[in-house]
Amino acid sequence: MNSLRVRLFALVAAVTMLVWSGAAAWTSLSTRAKVEKVLDSRLVEAARMVAALNVPASAIAQRVPRTPYDRQLSCQIWSLRGELLSHSGSTPTSPLASGKPGFSERAIGDGHWRVYTHVDPERGIRVMVGDNLIVRDKLISSMITGLLLPAIVGLIALAILFWLSISRGLRPLDKLARTIEARSPDMLSPLGITNAPNELAPVVNAMDGLLSRLDAARRAERDFVANAAHELLTPLAGLKTQAEVARRASDGAMRDHALERIAFSVDRTSRLVRQLLDLAREEGRVRSDPPPRAELGRVLDEIAQTYEPLARANGVRLDIDATCRNLLIAIEPEVLVLAIGNLVENAILHGVSGGLVRITCAKDSGLELRVTDAGPGIPLQERDRLRRRFERGNGTDVPGSGLGLSIVEAAIGSVGGRLDLRCAEPSGLIAAIHIPDSALSTKRAG
Repeated sequence: MNSLRVRLFALVAAVTMLVWSGAAAWTSLSTRAKVEKVLDSRLVEAARMVAALNVPASAIAQRVPRTPYDRQLSCQIWSLRGELLSHSGSTPTSPLASGKPGFSERAIGDGHWRVYTHVDPERGIRVMVGDNLIVRDKLISSMITGLLLPAIVGLIALAILFWLSISRGLRPLDKLARTIEARSPDMLSPLGITNAPNELAPVVNAMDGLLSRLDAARRAERDFVANAAHELLTPLAGLKTQAEVARRASDGAMRDHALERIAFSVDRTSRLVRQLLDLAREEGRVRSDPPPRAELGRVLDEIAQTYEPLARANGVRLDIDATCRNLLIAIEPEVLVLAIGNLVENAILHGVSGGLVRITCAKDSGLELRVTDAGPGIPLQERDRLRRRFERGNGTDVPGSGLGLSIVEAAIGSVGGRLDLRCAEPSGLIAAIHIPDSALSTKRAG
């Protein structure tokens, strides 16, 4: 049952039928009880009226068959000695009851009777007045049918009104569906529905928010592609130029210089492509639940092995503090390597020759992994800008794409981590990754 209209109708109809069935059952039982009481009272009244006739018994016997009870009630008049003095025309000749005063029921032939017996010792008679229960049941059934039949017709009319009312009440939802269906994939502006019912307002607001985020994501994607293409053009143009110089150079020194610049452009292009792939992979990564736990000691060992050659080539010493090696972090190991590795690579490339790049950690309401360098640092006014993609520091001649910090934030965002940039003393930059306590645990010995 996928139709909301049908579901609402079925729910309302079920509740209505439940209430109506209870009311019908109560009406049926109450009506039957009241009719039974009225009919019993009629039996008592008829028996006493016949017994109260102030005529001899023989006259009573002559009059009883002609009374109004002849067709509606069955009446017998017996003497106290057990002689049948008179009876109505449709009444059997055998006693309707045992003779004891009061109500009783008795089966005679194919009929079943409810009888009231009245004894008059002064007159010496016993009057028995009874109803055939088959006739009584037909009377009660007719009355109940007369009560319930209009109710059933009303119930059918109510169901039709329910269906029309639910359909009318769901028109705003149909309007919302038509509005969304009529939009093209390129239309990411808000729906523009201002008078939505209170129940639909959260849906409309959520849809407008989603469209706004999609629009922002699409603009960011266009900017990303444009910036990536622009960044790739520079090294590719350099490659082409230096290749042309190398091809035409007659001097060996000039050719070697051109080939060196070609190698530099290839390295820059390779780093840019690698970082673009890293960023795309992190933004599109499907996180496992629960995520695997990265051993911080092994991650630091892998970073040391990977970036030690780059540090030596740039005259920088890489130092890793082993204080927190026994910690486990709820993140994929390769993701943590990527995040810390980008900070270490930036620190090495922007550090000074003969300087030190240190990786330390501290625990205080979570874990803080710090990568500290002795370079020029980042001015306070530029730190927010450099978090954006393809943004590089002013006046720097270090090759780069401006994606490193974006990759770090995309990698640690899955565990609620954040990146903090601050000045080091006496000079340099501290790039710190904050990992919350919820993502930490201690590695067990053995």
